[in-house]
Amino acid sequence: MRRKVLAVLVFCLVLGVGLMYYMGAFTRVTKHILEKDMGPYKLVYIEQKGGYDQTQTAIEKVTSELEKQGISAYKGFSIYYDEEKSTPKENLRSDVGCILKQEDIDKIDTIKFKVKEFEMQHCVVANFSYKIGLSVLLGKMKVYPALEIYLKNRHYKKIPLMELYGPKSITYIVPISQ
Repeated sequence: MRRKVLAVLVFCLVLGVGLMYYMGAFTRVTKHILEKDMGPYKLVYIEQKGGYDQTQTAIEKVTSELEKQGISAYKGFSIYYDEEKSTPKENLRSDVGCILKQEDIDKIDTIKFKVKEFEMQHCVVANFSYKIGLSVLLGKMKVYPALEIYLKNRHYKKIPLMELYGPKSITYIVPISQ
């Protein structure tokens, strides 16, 4: 009986370590932080106030409305304006929605959401592999601390911070002044 329990525990451990490896838990993020120009992006979004845990729901809401108009979202995004560690949850501000191609912006008849442009600008950028939904949480646990050190060492501001959600990766973008 003990051997079976031990075998199951070892199997679960190996499976868990394999899943974490697959998701990028052992990747060194600091090697993947760089500075480059990003944008321009056409953003269709909802302004939110409150916990950042509502990002996915807001992206789905915007995506659904766009699909009703025959427009497909290019990528999901969120822009966070406040630091979670130092701001009460009810005061956290963010813009959440989708990035569209220019030709799709012109197709919008009526829309319930705001539209703006993220201008081309110099940014600190990091990428993290997106495999499953848990990748978003793992990315924040790995990328945010590495970005924080990078930004602090160069005396850059930590916010606003933009996350772009692509089919295979999450891109973290912090605009900086040159």
